[in-house]
Amino acid sequence: MTRSHAAATAPPEADADLAVLGSPLYRGIKTVVAGLGVVYALSTLLPMGGQRPALLDTWFYSVVLIATSLLALARPILVRRNRLAWAFVGGGVASWAAGDIYWQASFADAETIPVPSLADVFYVGLYPLAYIGFILLARATVRRLPASVWLDGVVTSLAAGAMFSAFTLNDLLNADTGKAFAATVTNLSYPIGDLVLMVVAVAALAMVRWRNDPVWWMAGLGAAAFTVADTAYLFGLANNTYTDGSWIDGTWMIGLTLMALAGSVHRRRAADEVRGFAALLVPILFSLCALVVLIVGTFVHLHPVTIIMASGCLLAAGARTALTFEQTRELNRTRRQAATDEISGLGNRRVLDSALPGMLEGLPQGAILPLTIVSVDHLHEMNRILGYTAGDMILNTVGNRLLRALPPEAVAVRLGGAEIAILRTVSAGAADSISRDTELLLHSLAAPIPAGPVPVQIELSAGLALAPMHATNSAELIRCAADALHEAKSSRSEVEVYDPGHRGDVGSHLLPDLLRAVEHEQFFVYYQPKVDLGTRRPVALEALLRWRHPVHGWIEPEVLQRLAVQVGLTRQLTRFLLRSALESCAAWRRQGFELGVAADVSAADVLDSRLPYDVAKMVNKLGVPPSAFTLEIAEEVMLIDARRTETALGQFRHFGVRLALDHYGRSAPSLARLRSMPVDELKLDPAFAAPMVSSPQDAVVIRSTVELAHSLGITVVAEGVDTREMVDAVTLSGCAGVQGTLPGEPLSVDALQAWLAAQRPPAEQHTGSRRRPEQSTYSTR
Repeated sequence: MTRSHAAATAPPEADADLAVLGSPLYRGIKTVVAGLGVVYALSTLLPMGGQRPALLDTWFYSVVLIATSLLALARPILVRRNRLAWAFVGGGVASWAAGDIYWQASFADAETIPVPSLADVFYVGLYPLAYIGFILLARATVRRLPASVWLDGVVTSLAAGAMFSAFTLNDLLNADTGKAFAATVTNLSYPIGDLVLMVVAVAALAMVRWRNDPVWWMAGLGAAAFTVADTAYLFGLANNTYTDGSWIDGTWMIGLTLMALAGSVHRRRAADEVRGFAALLVPILFSLCALVVLIVGTFVHLHPVTIIMASGCLLAAGARTALTFEQTRELNRTRRQAATDEISGLGNRRVLDSALPGMLEGLPQGAILPLTIVSVDHLHEMNRILGYTAGDMILNTVGNRLLRALPPEAVAVRLGGAEIAILRTVSAGAADSISRDTELLLHSLAAPIPAGPVPVQIELSAGLALAPMHATNSAELIRCAADALHEAKSSRSEVEVYDPGHRGDVGSHLLPDLLRAVEHEQFFVYYQPKVDLGTRRPVALEALLRWRHPVHGWIEPEVLQRLAVQVGLTRQLTRFLLRSALESCAAWRRQGFELGVAADVSAADVLDSRLPYDVAKMVNKLGVPPSAFTLEIAEEVMLIDARRTETALGQFRHFGVRLALDHYGRSAPSLARLRSMPVDELKLDPAFAAPMVSSPQDAVVIRSTVELAHSLGITVVAEGVDTREMVDAVTLSGCAGVQGTLPGEPLSVDALQAWLAAQRPPAEQHTGSRRRPEQSTYSTR
């Protein structure tokens, strides 16, 4: 996340907190307080020849304590974030400072100091308040504590406690022998409090994963300074060596100053936690220290508390080690699952994406890297008939057979659905031999599979692309293999090798350009006339959407439509074409030209439940008569369920829009189905109509089709008419209209205006009068 984005997503109170901590006034006060604490600490280390000024350890010392307490308390007062946690820390600092100020005022010149006293209450008050503050801070930094994190905290804190108690506890307890019970309990509260403070501070640092964060390290070092100073003070009292104004007082001051400064650090971003082996190194070192304590305990008498803490540390370390092994095993299992397709047992797409670039780069000189995409044909139908369990068993069986058939170094992955990709390096061999090997592989995979009541015979298709001949990068190689697979399915062949010269349409490498073409307004609508054979005059114009590519030039409508389907632009381009066509029709009808307009829609558009209503809105808004607008529907609509088709087409008819069945005869036409389709016009595909010029048999078929259409009240138009012989042939067959290069080429918007002007009779051009049109056999209803 960038800094600007982090700032944009931060809550308003966080910005306000940063503004307070980063303000010049706050930073200036913080610097002054820190400087006072450092000055006093340094003064305890400077040799003064036994003439240390009393002012340093009385008034100056008290002023520094008060300033440090106020700085610690200012943090929760001025800043809302983690207010409760810092209130406890600040309260602990202020409690200790109050106790020391009271002690200075009451017992500085006393010969005997009562134990316990009110000062001890304030001193000891630091510990529970600091404990709570540290724990709350750790919980605020880490919302969720995994078992490994709190185990690290247990290991490090117990080891720290064991080391501290090993050096101090025996001596401090022996020093209190013979004293009054109250005095003994009071004196013991300090080493125990320091022990717990160190345990909590180290545990908190472990909980936040030893973050590289000055806040935590200042708080932790402040707690450590208190531990050192308290321990040295108790040893000094036991041996009568403590003097006022010594380095012990300076260490106390450093501890207080660090804890107060921890809450005033100005941070703009969260600190990173230590990860990897570095995070494990700290608990490992602490565990070794606990082990050393136990070894020393075999030779030297140590307090039982020390032995218990060291033993507990090693037990926690053992649990942490077992957890680490389990996490490592689970991580390996998760990685295998993340790279394995559960159904087929092969790798998944991640494996292909990671393996393919490396295999391409490391391809030996003269070697070939074939990428084969195998498809289990008709798997969708088998899932529907036999159930998804059977489909899963088919994929699993094919996957297992493939793993047994391929060499160990080959990579086999399931891309998704019914497609499997195979990668293997071939040292030498032509494409045809690789194709034959692929055919043999498919034969071995296609044996009957017991996936239902009877064994299922499956069919496989494969597309093959070779690197470096066909492509030199991963994306292009996958695209080429996918294109070859598509060709294999279209031609119903078993294996197809990618052939760049065989593709008659524009490559899918233009798909990114197509997505940008919408923004750059590279789509244009052309209009091609439909001519009535009875009057020899145009009666309508078909709107054709073309794409003007900046490099490849004009992309024709059929190619554009196929590409649009692949990137999900069909709906958007259809609306653009229909709107442009209706706007143009409204414009030329206002000029006095009673021409209809037609536009292509795909089978998917026909089933779009919103399209009829969108068309009705556009027609009503532009004032175009619904009967002047024809939707030309692709012949593929005849392959769709009859009930759904009739319902969808009936919606258009309800709004008065004319319907034409386009490209009729491109595939095997169903005359029986034609009877049930509510269409007004039938457009014969050029491949269906053109042969009748030279074939009497084809002419008979065309005439039969036209007669059937006429009996159903359907107008017939022949497409692709480019010769006089073709015009004569379709006229004899009974067609009402023609469309093609001979009647008129597609016209741009500008060329259309000149064409329309030429269509107006000379008398109308001069007088503006209108002539009654001749009787037309082409009806636009």
